[in-house]
Amino acid sequence: MKFGVPLAAGKVKHASLLKLYDGDELVPLDTTALQYWPDGSVRWCLLEALVSVGAGEQKQLALCILEQPPLTPQITVSDVDESRWLVDTGSVQFHVDGAQHRVTFEGSVAGVIEPPELVLDGQNPLLGKVTENYWSGRGAQASITLTQHGAYRDRQEKEICRFESQLVFFALSARVEWRFTLHNPRSAQHPGGLWDLGDPNSLRFKKLSLPVSLPDASHIKLQVDAGKEWSEAVSDLLLFQASSGGDNWNSRNHVDSDNQIKLPFRGYKLDLDGEPHQDDRSSPLLLTDTGVAVYPECFWQNFPKAIKWSRNKVVVALFPEECSYTHELQPGERKTHQVSLDFAVDELASGVLRSPVNVTIPADYTAQTSCVQHFTARQEPLDSLIQAGLSESLGFLAKREIIDEYGWRHFGDIFADHESLYLTNGDLFISHYNNQYDPLYGFLRQFLLTGERQWMQMADELARHVCDIDIYSTVEDRAEYNGGLFWHTDHYVDAFTAGHRTYSRLQKPDGIHVTEGGGPGAEHCYTHGLMLHYCLTGNSRSREAVLQLTGWITGFYEGSGTFLERLLDFKNRVLPQVRYAENPERILFHKYPFNRGVGNYVNALLDSLAVTNDRRYLQRAEQVIAATFNPEDEVEDRNLKDVEGTWFYTIFLQSVIRFLEVKKQYGETDTLSFTTALKAFMKYAEWMQENEKPYLSEPEILDFPNDTWVAQDMRKACILFYAGAYAESEMARSGFVARANEFYSGVVETLAKSDTQHFSRILAILMQNHGVHGFFANSDLKSECYPAAMAENGSPYRGRREIVINEIRELLSALLRFSLRKELRWLGHRHGGFARLYAWLYRVAAVQEAK
Repeated sequence: MKFGVPLAAGKVKHASLLKLYDGDELVPLDTTALQYWPDGSVRWCLLEALVSVGAGEQKQLALCILEQPPLTPQITVSDVDESRWLVDTGSVQFHVDGAQHRVTFEGSVAGVIEPPELVLDGQNPLLGKVTENYWSGRGAQASITLTQHGAYRDRQEKEICRFESQLVFFALSARVEWRFTLHNPRSAQHPGGLWDLGDPNSLRFKKLSLPVSLPDASHIKLQVDAGKEWSEAVSDLLLFQASSGGDNWNSRNHVDSDNQIKLPFRGYKLDLDGEPHQDDRSSPLLLTDTGVAVYPECFWQNFPKAIKWSRNKVVVALFPEECSYTHELQPGERKTHQVSLDFAVDELASGVLRSPVNVTIPADYTAQTSCVQHFTARQEPLDSLIQAGLSESLGFLAKREIIDEYGWRHFGDIFADHESLYLTNGDLFISHYNNQYDPLYGFLRQFLLTGERQWMQMADELARHVCDIDIYSTVEDRAEYNGGLFWHTDHYVDAFTAGHRTYSRLQKPDGIHVTEGGGPGAEHCYTHGLMLHYCLTGNSRSREAVLQLTGWITGFYEGSGTFLERLLDFKNRVLPQVRYAENPERILFHKYPFNRGVGNYVNALLDSLAVTNDRRYLQRAEQVIAATFNPEDEVEDRNLKDVEGTWFYTIFLQSVIRFLEVKKQYGETDTLSFTTALKAFMKYAEWMQENEKPYLSEPEILDFPNDTWVAQDMRKACILFYAGAYAESEMARSGFVARANEFYSGVVETLAKSDTQHFSRILAILMQNHGVHGFFANSDLKSECYPAAMAENGSPYRGRREIVINEIRELLSALLRFSLRKELRWLGHRHGGFARLYAWLYRVAAVQEAK
């Protein structure tokens, strides 16, 4: 079993000091520090242990800090040559050929995991070529992992797509977990900012399969789902899951690039030695007479899928050829599948492949570590509203059935049911949520609080979806798009052929005109849940996603440095501010906008700081905050009473709270960056205390006055609770807390009577802002005093002439760094003619030609 644990500051100096006990017995344990406190002690540690647990059995394990020699390694890797290894699990041996992507098991039965085969339409199978092998966990107690990167190439050696493969071997076991990711790294053409299926740079293929040779097997058993009877085949078997099998299996959610639904039938078809069967949902487990078990994870949920057996070979078709259509992997899209195999198991023990061990950590322990911001084990009024997320009729899993949020591209995402609020007669938009307001973080927080496994299940599935589908994994597009997170589906329209990429040519919000398109935007960047998922699971893909999104949003705001980009920024951002200023000699001029995008930017920087311990991220966060607001701001100049245009300033202030808390952990409360940010924060908090009111108290100023606005009031409560903690006197603290409680109680009371309290967006906002009430309800918490600022704050106000002169200097500086190649590349991403000119001049294919 593998799980992450939080640790209090200063408790554990090195991960190897942690020991795990099952009663009086020391458990074989691997430890990996995932995150550190500023003092260098371990903050989050990944534990991977060998524990004997019976079916349905519960155990309490004790985690201790002991200085003693480690146990003898249970699993080892020996080098045979440069690309071949012998893996000894302490029970069996595997021969691994890294160059050929092949694993051979030699024991009581022979077996070979063959290279995955990719078949393009009408062509012979292609075998991927491995370019990199990397072992992690050599000499470990519990498991080791071989990670391989490579590419599929055509006969002319042109790269078609890339892949990542992970093979995990377990100590004292013949079990192997295989994770395979297919990746299309090219960029999309997205004409007019529209991202429909059918892009010229999509990868189209007929099949991707994993073959496993079992020469000694004479017959095979199949259990189509947990608890079902075993069936037997002696010659051949084919199980084809063509659709989810749910009541809405042929939902409009499953349109192809022609906007057509081509799923052939409901559920799955099974052929056992020529005898046909059909039913709805399959979670198949295969077992040979020689004791080899094969289990593809989330089989029906990630349809289409197939599994076959004939001629002593099992083939797991991750993308099956039985489909009448070709599969399309969009540019910048990935898909990861997992298959578990055991080469020495019987019918009773094979069920373990379906049922991994679940681990929970006491909520009061997590609270004591302070590893999760304002986390407490106390119950609070918001809890009952959030529990609707697990409702059998209205919860997140139930919502999947409504639009059939299944299939390899959709599984794990959340149905954005709130988008259909204004439809009548039971009509629904096909809308995808794409992690808006970070429900991933909310799910994980609820898991830590309640121990309910369903929260963790949904978090795992959403994290995989975000990393594979929602993030645009390419470096060949515009800098402001590369590596970014696609928005949720555009408001109040069907997704159509855009899928999870927001904008489609078929969307006509007014019934006449095609929607205005776009691409990944900084106001939709959520990294905190990915960071916490990495801490709880050790999933390296989540960590990589945090860093990738941080790089993207940094590029979004800092730009690529070209002269033309600076010139466009001058035209679009600077000139409007100086041209339309009421007082040309007193213009509030900050580099960054006062909005949620910059709040997301700060959060992403702090999350990257957390997973890398690189203080440059903290320094960048300091600079961004200082260039966004100032203690000398006149709040009235922000026009915050224009709610529709400015409401998201609260998200930025919440990111400032997190920055202040991080600086406190570093012991840097006497620095200029801390005191300046705190003074500015308190100035805006004081304005909020005096001026803010519930959004729906003035519904006439809102475009769509619905209960989402009620949920957003929770942000005001959060800010005011923290303002109370930072206040300089108990009187001031009491005033802030009283107003915070007003907003908090108003949210709970209003939503408790609402018919829309279960909507995805409302629950996501509540989960993201959970915990402050219970945390600050502790009467022992007192306001803290901090030193005054170390220097005078510069005025954020500038005259028109000063602004223009400074911006012209910046333009001249960019001109001095002028590079024709960079300028043409920047233009090429925006106009086909320049793309062709760039390709002709530099003979590269990195920028696609517009047709």
